[in-house]
Parts: sequence; structure tokens; C-alpha cells
Amino acid sequence: MPDHPTISLIVITRNEQELIGQCLKSAWFCDELIVVDSFSTDATVEIAKSLGAKVYQHEFTDYVRQKQMALDRASSDWVLLMDADEQATHDLGVEIREAVASPAADGYRIRRILYHLGHYFSHGLYPDRPVRLFRRSRGHIGGRDPHDKVVVEGAVGQLAHPILHFSYRDVADHVATINRFSSRAAMEQEPTALTAIRMFTNPAWRFFNFYFLRGGFREGGRGLYASMSAAFYVFLKYAKLYERKLKARRL
Repeated sequence: MPDHPTISLIVITRNEQELIGQCLKSAWFCDELIVVDSFSTDATVEIAKSLGAKVYQHEFTDYVRQKQMALDRASSDWVLLMDADEQATHDLGVEIREAVASPAADGYRIRRILYHLGHYFSHGLYPDRPVRLFRRSRGHIGGRDPHDKVVVEGAVGQLAHPILHFSYRDVADHVATINRFSSRAAMEQEPTALTAIRMFTNPAWRFFNFYFLRGGFREGGRGLYASMSAAFYVFLKYAKLYERKLKARRL
């Protein structure tokens, strides 16, 4: 038996051969690696198994249920949730080991730093600190697809060191992700009488928030890109809701 509280890493995958290896290797401090794969057609499964992961395959449902499936298969005292395009820093691994050895909370928020366009967005533009480490017996996956979140029954603290997020290969990949996620987000809502108005007001607010309030203007062209792409995501979501409203009228 381990002489320390154990930790399971849980990850869901679909054709992540370029990134899954580094993700799993970065979790050197974990006692168990759990991967729920949506029948990848590349080498994702082989890479994960070669690094000692327990791989389970299940047709993709949605992000919330898929990650809960991974959690249900974990057996350690604590669980670390990461996406396949994320990596834990070495200092985070050390900090996590210390945190679970003498826990002050039942879950911990961990800052994510996005790497995109050859740049780490390490300032306030993406103030992203989701709960990612939690006692297995005190947490579950909640939220609304595609924006899952860890729900913890108990106190939540915060760790100092980050997870690095290598989310997009290039602008085209980012646009494809925005298109995919906005479609899923639109399906989780119903059009209203205000949908057409929100197709303008909500993206405008998102741009103002990112560019001015969060300081995107300090990041130069990259900050402008981040603010515009964030607004574009919101625009697409409401445009797709509006499209559904128009189609419903013709039925």
C-alpha cells in the first residue's frame, strides 16, 4: 500500500496522439492514470497504454457525462482532472503531493495558462482557475455541456502553480473548436424573443470585457485576437440559436 494519499489522473480523449503523451508524462506524481477514449482512429490509445494508463473506450456522449465516466473508474483518494491538451508543471506536481498529504480543503482550484500564437497568456486576460483536484468521495462532474465543471461538497482552496493549456495548433484549429463548441452550447439553450438582440449585445460585451476590463489591449495583437475570437464564439452561439428560431417558424 502507498504510504501517501493516492491520486488518480482522469482524461478523456479522441484522436489526441500529438498531446496525450506529454499530458500523461506530466502527471508523474499520480498513482493511477485513467483515460476514457471515444474510439480514436489514431495512436492515442497505444500511446496512453504504453505510458501505463488504464484505457476504457466509450462512444462520446457529452463532456459532462464523459468525464463523469472517467471519474467513476478512478480508485484513488484524490482525483486530478486534466484535458488531453493540458500539462501539469513540475512545481504543480510537487505542490499537489504536499496538498493531499495535509489537506486544508476537499478541492483545489488550479490556474490554467493558455499557450497560443507562440505566447503564454499569463496575465489577466484568461483568469481561468477551475477546480481540478478534489477528494474522489466529495466531488462529481457537473456543469452544462460543453462547459463541464467539478462540483465539490466541502471547502475549496487554491494552489499556486499552474496547468499549461496547449489548446489550439493554429488559428484554423481555434476556429474549428469555436464552431464545434458554439454548436453544442446552442443546443443546450432555447431561442427567445431576445435572441436576435443578444446576437449583437452579448458579443459586444464579451469583447469589451476581454479587451478593456481584462487588459487584452496590453497584449498587443495577440490580445486583440483573443478578444475578437471570444466575442466571435458568443456571436456564433446566438446566431445558431437564431437559426433554430427561424427554422421553427417554417415548420
